Amino acid sequence: MKGLISILALLTLMLSQYINAQSQDSTLQKLIDQKLIEQKEVKDFIKNQKDYNGKNATSYLYGLFQCEYKRITGHFYSTFIANMISIENEKLSEEEQKKENQELTDYLSKLKSCEIVNEKQAQYFQQQININSYDFKLQFIQDITFRALKADYMAPEKLKDFANKLKDYKIVDTKYQSLVAAIDKEKIQEPIDFLLYCEKSTIINTKDYSDKTEVFLEAIHKKTASVLPILAFTDFEYKIVLDPEMSAYGDNYYNCIVSLKSNGKVYKQKSGFYPSSKNDYSVGEIEIQNYYQIFNKILIDLHAPYRVHGVPVFGDNSSVNQIGIMVLTEEQEKKLNKYVTYLSASYEDFRDKPTSQEIENAIEEYAKIGLFLNLAADEINKGRELATELEMMNYNDVLSAFPNMIYSFDIEFGNLKDPYAELVREFSKISHNEFNPMAISNNFAGQRRKTTLNFKIENKSYSKKLKVDGNWIDTNFFDFIQSVVKENNYKGQFYSLYTGDQLTKVVYLTNTQYDYIRANKLLLFADQELEEE
Repeated sequence: MKGLISILALLTLMLSQYINAQSQDSTLQKLIDQKLIEQKEVKDFIKNQKDYNGKNATSYLYGLFQCEYKRITGHFYSTFIANMISIENEKLSEEEQKKENQELTDYLSKLKSCEIVNEKQAQYFQQQININSYDFKLQFIQDITFRALKADYMAPEKLKDFANKLKDYKIVDTKYQSLVAAIDKEKIQEPIDFLLYCEKSTIINTKDYSDKTEVFLEAIHKKTASVLPILAFTDFEYKIVLDPEMSAYGDNYYNCIVSLKSNGKVYKQKSGFYPSSKNDYSVGEIEIQNYYQIFNKILIDLHAPYRVHGVPVFGDNSSVNQIGIMVLTEEQEKKLNKYVTYLSASYEDFRDKPTSQEIENAIEEYAKIGLFLNLAADEINKGRELATELEMMNYNDVLSAFPNMIYSFDIEFGNLKDPYAELVREFSKISHNEFNPMAISNNFAGQRRKTTLNFKIENKSYSKKLKVDGNWIDTNFFDFIQSVVKENNYKGQFYSLYTGDQLTKVVYLTNTQYDYIRANKLLLFADQELEEE
């Protein structure tokens, strides 16, 4: 008897599990019964449903969409695939559109009967069908699915959870209750809308301004400065100049150099500027990643604990029509970017950078110790200008603004024909021809990755066997050049500067210049990396 009871209990448990499994998959069965998916597609359907991570209504829509997409293209949908495959459809005739609409209405009715589209959604999509919004079924299914995905993403409980994080980070403070109310009233339609409730932030809608450059540029700078009273400015000016480097690739590459006065000082910033045509500067796009750096220069001078950040715009507004700006402390930036959900902020360097006055002082010091003796007056003036227009991470950047002072190159060669000969010629330039080799050569023979570098100094010949490991420089090159310089009793020597990556920067200094610069911390040398970090 006990054995029979045990068997009956086991059968009951198995039946219960079977019934639960059937109820869990009842929606899937309905989709099959309604012939929305075929039995042979079930495996693909379940895989995609699992990829969405859940069994809510949206996951079923997502599975349907993926199966329909694969029927037409042979692949599951992804942004990469979608960019490679263009699904085109000829404009339907009135009769064809009427027939298509009836089929879509029937399809929508089936979705509703399967309970993966509610009454409100059904009414909306029926209206869209009635106004001929869709030319074919996949377009219709994609719209339903993507709207459902967005609805899940922007669900009130998820938005409130993020709002609480912003409150904890003190990014939202006085406007917290207003933010919660806005979520309840469905006013947060896009992630960027959170910025409306952050303490030091703004949204710049570029279409709100004139497309005339003289109006637009000043307007977006004023809007950006409005996030902090200490960023207020006057005397706004700008000029558009051809980019000398990028112009080689076309005639539509320009730079916009902005000048403004804040707290009694003049600040400048160079940003890329892309007009719609070479003859029309009135309609152009400013390089978003750079234009607001002028305000970080102000904050650096004021020793402020925060930086201005750009906020990427996602969703339906992910275009140049909107610019997100927020001011954060270093701690806030780290917390916000640790788990990116709705907002993220551009990385900005919070380390101490040279202030505008320190940059001016460094340039005076460089001139005083004779670094610019070989430069013409206009080269020095252009270097001063460039040092104010660009972002100066450290003093290495300041000196790099002047021509033939610092040579920067990647230790992974781009030139594999005669890389060492090229390096020797560039080294000669920054020594202002004190190190002046002639008859330089190092051509590679066939596929061999070994070469012999040859050159002459006066009547003496020098030769060094070098290799290229993959595309990487042979570090013996540096030792060889330094030995040649020492042997010839030149006044100076080549020194490597700190870069923090695989770039190499080299400067040529006399012993006196090197000692003075090192003592006064006017450059950051390669061996100072750990010290500075």
